[in-house]
Amino acid sequence: MSLHASHSQQPDDAPRSRWPRALRRGPMETLATVLIAAGVLMLLQPFSLTLYGYSFVTTLIGVVMFTFVTKFPE
Repeated sequence: MSLHASHSQQPDDAPRSRWPRALRRGPMETLATVLIAAGVLMLLQPFSLTLYGYSFVTTLIGVVMFTFVTKFPE
């Protein structure tokens, strides 16, 4: 029994995730966070009324996406 055993490696009989790497929680949470930040920046910019108009929709899509993505496997 070793005190310095590594816990980061999976055993050979552990089931591997079938989810594609791009659809796992980490990358999708990052994408959702970027959408939320983009929506807030679109809301606060003073240059384009079109960007301002789509800011709420963009932020809402990011929030809904983040809510669902938190249920994805690691």
